[in-house]
Amino acid sequence: MLNRAIDPVLMDMLVCLAEEGSFTGAAERMHLSQQAISAQVKRLEGLVGQQIVTRSHQDICLTTSGETLLIYARQVLGIAERIRRQFSAVKLEGSVRFGFTPGFGLPMLFPLLTEIRRVHPRLELLCETGRTINLISKLDAGTLDVIIGAQQEGNKRGETLLREKLLWVGNAEQILRENTPVPLVMLPRPTFLRDHIFQLLDNADMRWTVFFESDDVMAARAAVQSGWGISLFNRVLLSGDEALATDLAQKLLPDAGHVEFFLRHNSRGNETIKSFADVLRSVIRDL
Repeated sequence: MLNRAIDPVLMDMLVCLAEEGSFTGAAERMHLSQQAISAQVKRLEGLVGQQIVTRSHQDICLTTSGETLLIYARQVLGIAERIRRQFSAVKLEGSVRFGFTPGFGLPMLFPLLTEIRRVHPRLELLCETGRTINLISKLDAGTLDVIIGAQQEGNKRGETLLREKLLWVGNAEQILRENTPVPLVMLPRPTFLRDHIFQLLDNADMRWTVFFESDDVMAARAAVQSGWGISLFNRVLLSGDEALATDLAQKLLPDAGHVEFFLRHNSRGNETIKSFADVLRSVIRDL
């Protein structure tokens, strides 16, 4: 459902609407007209592509999609409040070159970067995504200042910020068949997740074959959705598509453990780089 970034203002409106239970209450609380609230609801429904409220006389109720979106909205606003509370007194200026692994995920990055922009409008942030091994190389070479990478449980490639459950994704009922290899959707080498999948299946005496390979996480996700095979995703990448991780897949395949996201930054960097690392460290740990 959440296939694009959503303005935190719309998230605030949704929370107000859910808590007040009416357009009138939400309008009074946000000091807006009812027409403005209605227009924001239509805009939000257009962004997510689904109806989020139903109307009954003067009252409104959230649909199932609206309830799901409300959870996300409260996470967005919670992150925003923590950044404002903890770092509004520290004004970041200059530039920071920030690299992160695609697995870190839009549901975390969007509200985080949005609020950093609001609180620190003079900060210039240069972002790039890449595989962890490449991010580390660029950090060591001095072409990146701060990175968030992914590692297998227990590795010490940096300061662990977040630990997420790995889940098997794919239509296990149709794809996994007795006496046939497990069809896999994979990222190409080098990536620890690829070797982790092979080891899990080998240890379970399960044969496997790679049917689809791409270095683009979204392409791999599309391949899983269209039935090419099974893969492993961390939980945050499934935001809006949790149904991909079926209970049957978790039962038929070995427990996949966790992935850890770690932080590293240039220890010889300036105060802006160190402060930016502090922002990431504090907010992500609060998640």
